[in-house]
Amino acid sequence: MDSTDLQQRLLALETRLLRLEDTEAIRALKCEHALASDDPVHLRERLLAIVTDDIELDYGAEFGCHRGKDTLARLLENTPFAWTFHCMIPKRIDLAPDGRTATGIWYLWEPAVTAPTDGSTPQAVWLAGVYQDTYRKQADGRWLIARLALETRLMAPYETGWAQRRIATAQSAWADAAHA
Repeated sequence: MDSTDLQQRLLALETRLLRLEDTEAIRALKCEHALASDDPVHLRERLLAIVTDDIELDYGAEFGCHRGKDTLARLLENTPFAWTFHCMIPKRIDLAPDGRTATGIWYLWEPAVTAPTDGSTPQAVWLAGVYQDTYRKQADGRWLIARLALETRLMAPYETGWAQRRIATAQSAWADAAHA
């Protein structure tokens, strides 16, 4: 093996290692998303630290579509849930060939308690869905979330389950803000 071959092999290994490190960094980022979402005391500061300034949030008809870190900061002042336990199940992380962006698909399984704004009683609910995220690598090498899109597949009261109705109507200030 000559020095050119060795240099090419080292470059290929370095590229593969960087992609593995980036994949693990994105996995840790999504883990922080779940942990931050379940930390009501530090929710705002933790979530705002892991998203881009131009974050796009697409939570569908249930919770609306929103853009920008400032908008997210306002939304976090009045979250639709009083308590959550996010279980993120990784399905796939795909890095772009240039290594600057990536996408991820995660299943969400989440027991939660609603935080109604209309004075009604909080309700225990089951949530499930599919996150389809976009990530962007920053100049300093950190990965941030650029887009969170959640397709809700289940939102049902704990007491009655989902056999009769998979998606219950959510009373949410987030959905109201999206339609304002």
